[in-house]
Amino acid sequence: MTSKSIAIIGAGPAGLASLYEFLHTNKDGSSTLTDASKTYKDVPKPKEPAFTKIIAFEQKDKAGGIWAPSETADFNFPPQEIAEYHNPAKIRPTNQAPQGIETATLENSVAVEHNELINELEWSRSGVFPFLFTNIPTRFTRYSYLPNEEEYLNKERKIYPFLTQQELSQRFSTFIEEEGLNEYIRTSSTVESVEKANGKWLITIRKKQGNKSHWYTESFDFVVVANGHYTVPYIPHIDGLVEYHAKFPTSLIHAKSFRNLEEFKDKQVLVVGGSISTTNILQYVIPIAKSVTNSKRGPHGVFPWINDALVSKGIEPKGPIHHFDAEKDEVHFADGSVGKYDKIIFSTGYHYHFPFLRNELKLINPGNLSRVGGLFLNTFDQQDSTLGAVGITVSQLNFHTIEASAAALAGVWSGAKNLPSLEEQQEWEKKLVAERGDSLLFHYYNHHQAKEYVDALAPYFPTERYNPLEVDGALVGEVDEGFDYLEKLFYGLKDGKIRIEETNPSYKAISNEKGPAGVVVSVEKAELVSV
Repeated sequence: MTSKSIAIIGAGPAGLASLYEFLHTNKDGSSTLTDASKTYKDVPKPKEPAFTKIIAFEQKDKAGGIWAPSETADFNFPPQEIAEYHNPAKIRPTNQAPQGIETATLENSVAVEHNELINELEWSRSGVFPFLFTNIPTRFTRYSYLPNEEEYLNKERKIYPFLTQQELSQRFSTFIEEEGLNEYIRTSSTVESVEKANGKWLITIRKKQGNKSHWYTESFDFVVVANGHYTVPYIPHIDGLVEYHAKFPTSLIHAKSFRNLEEFKDKQVLVVGGSISTTNILQYVIPIAKSVTNSKRGPHGVFPWINDALVSKGIEPKGPIHHFDAEKDEVHFADGSVGKYDKIIFSTGYHYHFPFLRNELKLINPGNLSRVGGLFLNTFDQQDSTLGAVGITVSQLNFHTIEASAAALAGVWSGAKNLPSLEEQQEWEKKLVAERGDSLLFHYYNHHQAKEYVDALAPYFPTERYNPLEVDGALVGEVDEGFDYLEKLFYGLKDGKIRIEETNPSYKAISNEKGPAGVVVSVEKAELVSV
């Protein structure tokens, strides 16, 4: 193979790391990322690159993924006409291509008018709200080759050791601009289908311009799935929820569309969920709501302080919801108790979802705790190693595990390294399922385990490529320290001892906004396009 082309699906953290890695891999299979002490500003590009064509397709209008937030949110809740709101294939359907795109190209595409709903059901907007701050310290919200800016290490900062969402977003936008990465990124471009044909991957793309979709196809040797897993909201199936939503359409909201505190002022609020996103919301809602109830399934295992936080002052703790009674405007809990609420926030996570694939990356036990099957080291498709995934692994060190997956793909696809046999790859997966189970925990490595995962990928890196945790790995204790800071911030905000504007100055600018932040699209005026 004299020329090598790569398609990257997504230009968020996983896609950007993949793009940067491929751009710094030499034709001989070596890397220009050879010194862990240097930042990207001092890393040269190859004189003879390994890959001749690299394109990242991003469905949003800019790169950055969730760290390219917008003021407008997605739907507060899936449209009422989609009764299977818990099914990712229904709330984010696969769109059917028009006739005649077999010979269409970027320059000569097939243009058709589309309805609003097709775009809205991509759920492409970020779930980051304006006054959010990160929950992982600054050192570990960056790739190893990004600078850890001195100004963020000041312990006098109210949110030390964290960043505001604007600061982290700026970290990404600066990196993209200074590295010229936009040259390789096609924005407003949704990958609708990925199929193997004649030894190459045939990608079907829908370029969005105004009220038209411009469809075309393009072939690549390799494909990276880097579309993230904080896009399609997960809402659990609960008896009576469809009817409740129909009767009280403005009462329900998924945490992804949480934006404006004003709509919760003096309201009786129920927050469903027991994760870090739950505490993120509760710390802001409790001081302004009339009452706050939290419903969750069981204890949280990642951030240990959360379990006590969710039963602290100002929160009425409840177990799981048993059913909704729309006629009586009631929520019935598993313990037999009943409540009535003005607003119900589902802080229940997201789906892994790959609507552009037919047979690859199969989901095991679909939901917010699903597992992606058929991958070796959460990175290589076992049946076809020219298909890879970056960002499947879940960790407090996500940026470093993402970087490691991208480096492993670069090493194998450049020809520098070879994968073990199919039998060995399948045995790895089988053994890990036996140890960890058939759920999201299969993919989870905490900050102390992340090195184990990165080290497992390291043998497949391009030659001379340094280990992403060579420097930062010795400092994972900062994450443990961060838990303590995060807990103090939660109680400070919840109890009114810390003002929101102290944690994020942008709050002053948005605190007077009125009305819902989520989009409103009439489903009656649109058709669902699916296969």
